[in-house]
Amino acid sequence: MSLTTTDTPTVVNPLHPDRAAAVVRLAVPTVADVAVLVLAPRFGRARWWRAVRADDEAPAVDSGVMLAAAALPSAIEEGLVGAEPHALDWLVEQAVSAGWLPGFDAAGATARVMPLPGRESPVGVLLVARRDSRWCDDADLDLVRAFAARAGAALTTALLYRDQAEVADTLQASLLPVEPAAAPGVQWGTAYRPAQAGLRIGGDFYGSHRLVDGGSVFFLGDVSGKGVEAAVFTGQLRQCLHALHRVESQPGRLLKLLNDALLETTQAHGQGRFATMVLGVVRPHREGGLTLTMAGGGHLPPLVLRASGEVEVVPLSGMLIGVVPDSRIGEVTVHLAPGETCLLYSDGVTEARGGRRGDEQFGAERLLHVVTGCHRMPAPALAERVEQVTCDWLGHGDHDDIAVLALRATGPVRPGRHLHAVPGPIGADRVRETDA
Repeated sequence: MSLTTTDTPTVVNPLHPDRAAAVVRLAVPTVADVAVLVLAPRFGRARWWRAVRADDEAPAVDSGVMLAAAALPSAIEEGLVGAEPHALDWLVEQAVSAGWLPGFDAAGATARVMPLPGRESPVGVLLVARRDSRWCDDADLDLVRAFAARAGAALTTALLYRDQAEVADTLQASLLPVEPAAAPGVQWGTAYRPAQAGLRIGGDFYGSHRLVDGGSVFFLGDVSGKGVEAAVFTGQLRQCLHALHRVESQPGRLLKLLNDALLETTQAHGQGRFATMVLGVVRPHREGGLTLTMAGGGHLPPLVLRASGEVEVVPLSGMLIGVVPDSRIGEVTVHLAPGETCLLYSDGVTEARGGRRGDEQFGAERLLHVVTGCHRMPAPALAERVEQVTCDWLGHGDHDDIAVLALRATGPVRPGRHLHAVPGPIGADRVRETDA
């Protein structure tokens, strides 16, 4: 039998299963000298907690993991299916063999196993033991059963809470912005701060998808609303884009397809949601630099930080996405030399309210001033600076979702090398290496 033991010095929140399991502390010394709680195995492993009586001190509590559920003592297995084992001497021997009864003599001790009631099957079992062979009359047994019933109810609630929390965490993780995929010639920088920090999700989004020709589709946008509902809508939008970019990579046409798909979705569900968005395709130059073709759907214009230190506002316009069919989509092409950066951002930056009075917008002019002189910054540092300055402006005030995406052109793209078969003399296999 293989056990892993760790200390668990405190018990705080009774709704957390790891802490709720430490109810063994409450069983010692009132119910027993030693109490061991074993949860029903999960993923092939069984968690256990033990409290041991200490003279004139709080009971010592430790815990561990049974590395294989099949290694559980047979009495514990019986309890996990709802049975109440009665072979007392045999039960003590099993507990001593498992290492759960330190300092116990099997001949002079008594132990009982009680199932802990759950929703459909026992949530676990409670093993209690005393250094007294005459212990556990009817009154003692009733006390142990009453304690086990209450412990089972508490643990069932705790495990239900754990399951719900795991579902919520999984859904939250699926709705968080996904970092852009690595692309040749591009250095990405991102920053994200949702309006409701406790949720970690919101209505701003960004990302990228690689194209088979070596380029990448990239995007940053903002859906109407905040919180969970806005995050769910961004999830739908991202899924649509993930599918559509495989059939269309020209930014203007791709954004029109996305507009039609969102209209169909919102009308089918009776929603009135819409989005603003910049969507582009970036392609690297062999000699260095990037070409960005961007389409605009009612979003704030991107900024370009030139190597000279000048900051340009990209003249990109267009209509909101998901409002009307055949929406007007603007499109523009921008060339970045090595070391130049294109910056996309949401209105959570420019509409951030703060300053001395607490109600002044950060504004586009202040953003231009902030990024002026930042043309030598790596893309991650630039995105982080925009977020940090915005948050400093806000102080501790409420704010909208904040998202920043920066694309910096790196040096020349080194071509890959591939092996190509070439004709050779009859009976000979020849291979030469060429540049792609």
